[in-house]
Amino acid sequence: MNRKVLILFLLIAFVMVGIFVYNEQFSAEAIKKKIVNQEGYTFELQKENVPIEFFIKPDWIPISSEEPLTIDETVYSDEQTNIVLMEVNKRGEHLTFSFDTKYRLNRESGNLLVNYTMNPGGGITTKSSMDDIQLIDKNHNKIETNGEGRGPDEKFGFDIDHGQYATIADGFFVRYNLFNKYSYKKIK
Repeated sequence: MNRKVLILFLLIAFVMVGIFVYNEQFSAEAIKKKIVNQEGYTFELQKENVPIEFFIKPDWIPISSEEPLTIDETVYSDEQTNIVLMEVNKRGEHLTFSFDTKYRLNRESGNLLVNYTMNPGGGITTKSSMDDIQLIDKNHNKIETNGEGRGPDEKFGFDIDHGQYATIADGFFVRYNLFNKYSYKKIK
């Protein structure tokens, strides 16, 4: 019996070490961290302020519910970058839409979108203006936000005041203007 327990323990330990190594070396997050920190990769700005646009479906707008609505749907894809609507939450008199940026990175080379600028000496710079996120209804009219936010990492979101609910009930378009396109390549 002790031998079986020892083998089971070693097998579990081996699997846990494998999962740890994978997460630290080969996961999309680990690869992105190496790319952005230029650890074995070149990382070069290709284009600033790449506008992206996507549609928020009426099914994703919980106007009458007080419960947070977990969406977890990709609303935009570009090469190796996905923008995912994670959650819509009704908080008092407004709806909060929360997005995350997820990557499908190739270990050798590719392009990715990030909502900051890499500084030559290291570190990042973020910038913000009132036109970073534009909301447009189906009739091409501007919808006012009640607030916008970014972070951590490439997360972002915005709030819509309850006075705008009738305008967004049939869905709306989001234009986000803060992504920068970078190319990366593994140094051989």
